[in-house]
Amino acid sequence: MPGLYAIRTHNNGMPMGNLFLLQIGDSDNYIAIDAGGDITETATGLRKLGISANDITAVFITHSHWDHIGALSLFDNAIIYTGSTENSAFPDIPHHVMEDGDIVKFSDADMSVQCTYTPGHTIDHVCYLVNGKMLFAGDLFITTNDSPFEQRYDKDLQLEYREIVLGLDGVEYVFTGHFGLFKDAGFFRRWYLD
Repeated sequence: MPGLYAIRTHNNGMPMGNLFLLQIGDSDNYIAIDAGGDITETATGLRKLGISANDITAVFITHSHWDHIGALSLFDNAIIYTGSTENSAFPDIPHHVMEDGDIVKFSDADMSVQCTYTPGHTIDHVCYLVNGKMLFAGDLFITTNDSPFEQRYDKDLQLEYREIVLGLDGVEYVFTGHFGLFKDAGFFRRWYLD
């Protein structure tokens, strides 16, 4: 899609997490969904795209696992948005906590980012719905049979919120933290709900 980019970082040579960048209108500025897991790889990916870390005006964090926040320090000029970080592993850095349903509008570009709370994978997990049709799901759709990353993992809660998110109207694209872009949200509905 025009104005949409992804940077994939790795762990021990294995593909790990996706950082997504969306251009704000026709400007030279971008928002990021998650921050990437590795500073060097994220910086290299930005350079390849011809985007400066200073061009990122806002970073929306889906949750506080290292592979989603590891390169957060690159974006020291950006406003950092998260869900509730109470009792989470989010670092002690300035950030703006969004409430469930909060919307950030970039009015000059007719762009909106809505936060939806989806705890379960982690206590602080959220998804972001951009312009009502692009769902950035972080690790909501990661396999729930995988061993938990931390003690706060709640498989049943994750399944409950997964079902809620799959019921959202208007979602055309689903962007996942590890598996990339799916152009058919119905794929997840069939996979998880049928």
